[in-house]
Amino acid sequence: MTLLRKYALWLLLATLAGIAGAWLVYASLPVRYVSTAEVDVEPSAAAVAANWAPNIITEQQVATSGIVLAEAARAVGTTPDALAKDLSATVSGTSATGGTANVLSINCAMPTAIKAQRCAAAAAAAYMAFRNDAGQSKAARAHDPMNVTLVTAATLPAAPAGPGKEILLPVGAMLGLLLGTGAIFVRDHFDHRVRDRADLERCLDAPVLAAITLVQRPRDVFLRRPLSPAAEAYRYLRENLNPLITAVPGGGTVLLVASAQTRDGRTSVAANLAASLAEPGARVLLLDADLRRPAMGEVFGAGRRPGWSELLAGRASLDEVALPVARAPGLRLVTAGLAPARPAEILRDARLATVFREMRAQADVIVVDSAPVLEASYTLTLARASDLVAMVADVRRSAREAVSAAVQQVRAAGPRAIVGVLNGVAPPASGQARPVPAYEPAPAAPAPGAPAILAGAVPPRGPNGQQEQPGGPHAYPPQPRGAKAAPASGPGPGEAHR
Repeated sequence: MTLLRKYALWLLLATLAGIAGAWLVYASLPVRYVSTAEVDVEPSAAAVAANWAPNIITEQQVATSGIVLAEAARAVGTTPDALAKDLSATVSGTSATGGTANVLSINCAMPTAIKAQRCAAAAAAAYMAFRNDAGQSKAARAHDPMNVTLVTAATLPAAPAGPGKEILLPVGAMLGLLLGTGAIFVRDHFDHRVRDRADLERCLDAPVLAAITLVQRPRDVFLRRPLSPAAEAYRYLRENLNPLITAVPGGGTVLLVASAQTRDGRTSVAANLAASLAEPGARVLLLDADLRRPAMGEVFGAGRRPGWSELLAGRASLDEVALPVARAPGLRLVTAGLAPARPAEILRDARLATVFREMRAQADVIVVDSAPVLEASYTLTLARASDLVAMVADVRRSAREAVSAAVQQVRAAGPRAIVGVLNGVAPPASGQARPVPAYEPAPAAPAPGAPAILAGAVPPRGPNGQQEQPGGPHAYPPQPRGAKAAPASGPGPGEAHR
């Protein structure tokens, strides 16, 4: 059922397609009215005495034979060949080898009800004339072994024959629903993408700490829309990471944000995670170590400036390349710098350990955004130098095989811990992604402790609603005019969203 709910829109479209197909079938079918005349085929008295009975199967063939067709076609005004397609004879209650029923139904299908009635009447009259031999004398007809009489005159059909909209449309809807359901299960069977949180945990053999909601412009959603569900998901990720970060001895923690392939959301997770870690007041360094496709400078509007490459090469110091982020106090950004020709050779240098040691001394957490694991070998060098690795996978793009291969390589590099982050998850309330509304500051609602806080600024009232005079049981010291109220104790604006 979870799979069907996930593809509910697909099922709806398949059902509508089935209804549309049934409507097209109904519109393409020719309109045919069927009229029926019934005749009774009985043996004569002489035939009964001789124990002879008519073969009703043979009479079906006679009723649509050339002699009957020629006579009926002349009465209707058409040709025998054209009439042969519209004329049929049936016997109710008989088997393929014959039976006891002697009532023969002569059916005729025509574009209009009047033409169908006229055709059935003409065919029944032609058949009776042929079998009763109306041209013979009365004495000769007495010795005829068969007597055919009209039981029911040709009917005037009230509606076209065949299935109508009442049948075709529900059948089309049911077929569309069944085909859509089958297509979903087939697609799911051959779909190798990471499906959900549990699926990613199986691929990583590690816990998944957060599921990030799909939003538009996700790279700076934490700073741009701090009250959105996506921003709150990064706060959950921060709180789940805190025990692992604080357990690292000896200064700041190096946290590598990695992914198996491109477009998994690695850069967005690194940028927003760094901003969320800095929100409570921690010192955070965000390092863009993707020397092939750097993006952090564009995310934070830093442009092209000296950064990670110059720091590793010894051409710049950490204080020179670390750029404070105005929108996130406590967060500093180190861009990728000028891309070297051979990134892997720079990271093999012993200066990597020296640079990380300097960063640990100046920051509580160093968030590193690197190239995809399966596309750049130097990401494993960074994983070897990191304390934690957060593997990011996107439910829309990440393949299970790629994620499993990447985490095996990272695990072989030897970081202290590996965790997972699931990206691009649809909001659970609607089942599909929708844009998060822009953040607009609003007046804060009174907190649960507001009455106690306001008690110091508003004089209490007595039982009769009048303000009590100073010196009473609820007296408060008067404040000079123009004095500012003391700030209330409790969580600050940033702490309200932890």
